[in-house]
Amino acid sequence: MLHGRFGDTTGRPYLEGRVYFPRFRLHGDVSFLVDTGADTSLISATDAIQIGIDFSAISRTSEAQGIGGIVTSFVEPAIIVFIEHGVAIWGYREDLEILPPPDADAHDGSELIDDPDESLKLPSLLGREILDRWRMVYQPSADELSFEVVSADFTIDRRTSSR
Repeated sequence: MLHGRFGDTTGRPYLEGRVYFPRFRLHGDVSFLVDTGADTSLISATDAIQIGIDFSAISRTSEAQGIGGIVTSFVEPAIIVFIEHGVAIWGYREDLEILPPPDADAHDGSELIDDPDESLKLPSLLGREILDRWRMVYQPSADELSFEVVSADFTIDRRTSSR
């Protein structure tokens, strides 16, 4: 079982993961907001900056319609990993969306975001392309947020057998 948490001040559901960007040879820990309304997962501009992403080296972009309007993001192949210590590591290969920082431009020179001040406030999201492969228990009143992994692109079994 993977165990998430509820934010101290917001009460929002979060799950810790690690993101690898093979092309850049970069990785970093990310606190994902669990978002059953998001079609795909995405990395916030703040997390991407902390990981060290070179936005000028990403050529693919994507547009998505959300509650806040149309959002343009960069797209980069990545591996998202979740660890159940002593049990298993589950990995997912994704074309991960990355929110641009305020100073980023599309390669055609156009602006990527309407409100640059907002881009650094948005969280990283864990979307349905991964959540649909799990069973989730969501019970804030009991402080329980847990996930049973049903499938993954790859699994590393960490259990040790006793002899």
